[in-house]
Amino acid sequence: MGKLILICLIGFHLISCRHEPIVPDNPQISFAGDVNPILIGNCTQSGCHGGIDPEKFSLVGYDNVVKHENIVPGKPHSSKIYESITTYNNEEVMPRSPYARLSAQQIEVIYLWILQGAKNN
Repeated sequence: MGKLILICLIGFHLISCRHEPIVPDNPQISFAGDVNPILIGNCTQSGCHGGIDPEKFSLVGYDNVVKHENIVPGKPHSSKIYESITTYNNEEVMPRSPYARLSAQQIEVIYLWILQGAKNN
């Protein structure tokens, strides 16, 4: 009988010691320090989204980046910019050839920035 009580106590103790997993906070992403350098370095080349070609929308500056549902704060998968840098359709992917696609790290920065509300910080 004593062993049964001991087993029950140990079992109860193990059940009561469960903890929620610790999920690290994502780093706060800054438009000025993190996102804008990616856009300037990859999207505003001559003939692309540098504001020179009137046929193409500009990605120079925060106000231009968030226009026309390019960015839907909190919703990366509803944001045109995020969709265009993650698509597998070679005709729609940005930046276009001959420029290289964004790295996984650059895409993650843009994703997190949009997810965090696409703030002008």
